[in-house]
Amino acid sequence: MTSSQADGVFTPPDHAKIAADSSAMPIDEIWKALVNDQLVPYFQPIVDIHSRRVLGVEALARWRHPALGVLSPITFVPVMEERGMIRELTELILEKSLYACHDWLDQGHELAVSINLSAQLLADPQLVNHLVQKVKLAGLTPAHLTLEFSENPLRQYWTLADTQLVALRAAGFGVMVDEFGIGVGLTDKLHASHFSGLKIDRAFVHGAGDNQHLRAILAEALELGHAEGLNTIGMGVEDATDLSVLSELGCQSVQGYICSAPLPASGLIPWISQWEKR
Repeated sequence: MTSSQADGVFTPPDHAKIAADSSAMPIDEIWKALVNDQLVPYFQPIVDIHSRRVLGVEALARWRHPALGVLSPITFVPVMEERGMIRELTELILEKSLYACHDWLDQGHELAVSINLSAQLLADPQLVNHLVQKVKLAGLTPAHLTLEFSENPLRQYWTLADTQLVALRAAGFGVMVDEFGIGVGLTDKLHASHFSGLKIDRAFVHGAGDNQHLRAILAEALELGHAEGLNTIGMGVEDATDLSVLSELGCQSVQGYICSAPLPASGLIPWISQWEKR
């Protein structure tokens, strides 16, 4: 995994809106953050375009720094990657996200939570069993967890991914292609046996209303997803024009600041209550 991929493990392209220093932090501070339980998931809602119903959330790692406030993943993910700590961070965010999901369920909100994983984890023959045990311990089912893999690494590790993705889908997990459109292409691999959906990269969403080239790429990506019966999510949606184009082209749901910034676990249900009143 490269540093850019590590950053993408837990944050969308619009993470710069976090009001905090974006420079990398020293490793000793990161270790303290782990020990003191300061690394936590924030959750960005995924909303159905037409019904406006909240379908789920994506978990995005944040650092609740006692002096600097909420820090972006760019301050700690690349350093953790260099030190071989990404698996530890993934496990931490996964576990906290699943227990947050269970808390929401107890409050009457059945939401799926999405976690962005490194495609390298597909090399682990125990991955499916490990994830099944994780959701079971949290009092959930595999249907409550969606796994996101970036398009380029998936192609790179496809020999491993091929059978593992089928096993994940057979176990009941959602599996999404993240950042779809910017990679080397998985168009010949987009089957419901492997995937449940596509997340169209923000690069093809933002500005598509005024750019025919982007609009054509966006339309083609959505058509590919629909042809295979996959769910489609427009990423990084920030304004009404982007939303209108996605709706016109048949995109099913959106994620972005037009709906909400990433929220702490405790803030999600109050936000949903307000969202439903709009």
